[in-house]
Amino acid sequence: MNYSLCDASSFLHDYAEQVARNLMLSSFETLAKIAGLILETKKDGKRIYTAGNGGSAATASHMCNDLMKGARVCGREGFRALCLNDSSPIVTCLANDFSYEDVYSIQLRTYADPGDLLIVFSGSGNSPNIVKGLQTAREMGLTTVGFGGRDGGKMKEFCDEILIAPTNSMEQLEDMHMLYEHAIVSLMQRILPNAFDIEILRYPDKDRRFKVAFFDFDGTVAALRCGWQDAVARSACETLSAIPGVSADEVEPIVRAYIEKETGRPMIALGEHLAAEVAKRGGTPDPPKTYKLQYDAELDKLVEAKLAGLGVTKTVNDVLIPGVIAFLSLLKENGVALCLASGTDEERLKRECDKLGIAGFFDQGIYGAREDGVPCEKDQVIRSVLDKNGWTGRELVGFGDGGFDVKAIKRFGGYAVGLATMEAQREGVNEHKRRFLLEAGADAVIPDFSEPERLWRFLNR
Repeated sequence: MNYSLCDASSFLHDYAEQVARNLMLSSFETLAKIAGLILETKKDGKRIYTAGNGGSAATASHMCNDLMKGARVCGREGFRALCLNDSSPIVTCLANDFSYEDVYSIQLRTYADPGDLLIVFSGSGNSPNIVKGLQTAREMGLTTVGFGGRDGGKMKEFCDEILIAPTNSMEQLEDMHMLYEHAIVSLMQRILPNAFDIEILRYPDKDRRFKVAFFDFDGTVAALRCGWQDAVARSACETLSAIPGVSADEVEPIVRAYIEKETGRPMIALGEHLAAEVAKRGGTPDPPKTYKLQYDAELDKLVEAKLAGLGVTKTVNDVLIPGVIAFLSLLKENGVALCLASGTDEERLKRECDKLGIAGFFDQGIYGAREDGVPCEKDQVIRSVLDKNGWTGRELVGFGDGGFDVKAIKRFGGYAVGLATMEAQREGVNEHKRRFLLEAGADAVIPDFSEPERLWRFLNR
């Protein structure tokens, strides 16, 4: 061989540079539209099929791998994607017994449903099996996407969206197809954490029929007390740092740890913790109820500020968890009884529910701490509602954003759905909440109720 290493290096550099230069001539607007179609397919619970020949078959297979596994975020499942050229027994059987032109068309007729998505890769755009597969998909009501090259060939006539790699080189256009595919999956990894989906740890048994639904209030139904942990921590740290020799920086991690641990329990429990911490550091503690009232005063400021803004800068939907009214309505329409419980004082809680227009949904009652200081323990509420109506735990589904909510629901054999809500941002998954919900034993975790019908279908699968 008389081809020098220097010549080889120069050629490879020029090849990569040419691919990069041509790549930037691509229609990224079209690529974004294709990404949107892929997202809509997942949202609608439909399937994605891919196909190609030769090198394009490898890209089609790779895309399914990335959509199924690479786009799996927050513990939630990826896309339902199947590559039609992956099974050599099926492809060779159909090619042998019918014709190679029919290998994708027949599979689509067997597998696909209207609303599914077919994505094909073809350098020429003229491969008979790709063109026929697209024609069949169109006839069946599938959405069709093509990644092509050169002039797009015959397949462009049958594609709802087509992205043509701007090069006449087969090698370079296949390079670009792979980059387009990876770019889409990378985009999915950014978008999906902020989209509604269900992280499933355990599926509801297929014979379960839910007759009653339990709801926590703050962080599950409403975001009126969004930021309450910070307010309580600040108040507790001020109390503890008033003890000689104690600094706020020293006690803040301890305070935040027990606040997180007690999320979902009555506020008096946090008062008991603070009293114990004061005594531990040589101070003279006030009664837990005094600290509870101190916390209540801080939380009232949060709530009043949000309620005062209703009709001025905010609507009711701005302070409710997204989709919750639609989901509550759907439950009622399907004959599910509802109850709500919170560590908040009951009179406060009922006033807030009235103000938000949701009190009427909870025919099994709204429960909070009593004025005489008796706390509202959620497991007692659940037991009372079940016993009063003769229901069993298998007929209970519960929703909460705290570990105690999940444990109370599970204690009676109910199906526990954790709400990993981002209360301030109003979208996406709160990883901190998610971790605690999983540790508590949640059966499923959702970010909110923004797709109520999909959630209802899942619960009644």
